[in-house]
Amino acid sequence: MEERPFAATASPGLLSVSGSVDEYAVIALRNALREQTDEYTASLAIDLSDADYLPSVAVSVLVSAMRATEQNGAELALVAAQGTIAQRVLMVCALPYRDSVEVETTPPDAPVIA
Repeated sequence: MEERPFAATASPGLLSVSGSVDEYAVIALRNALREQTDEYTASLAIDLSDADYLPSVAVSVLVSAMRATEQNGAELALVAAQGTIAQRVLMVCALPYRDSVEVETTPPDAPVIA
């Protein structure tokens, strides 16, 4: 299987990663995370569902970014669709992740009266 080159595409509140996040791409990943979180002070979801390769060095970058954002009162949410390579890696590493970019919001059954 031929590896695809690393790419990170940013949109408001989301960084979508695709291709191979190998030892050369982790620098670009770290820089993208730093930039999109405004030096780890803003919350961000990172969608890893389209990653072909996610070695331990990439997981280390993600964990470091998660810790840094948490220390600054923000959140780095990992997203990996079920059955993807990223989902398997995150599960094995026991890292918290969700399986879709959409945040589940359930409206209350009845209006809240204060």
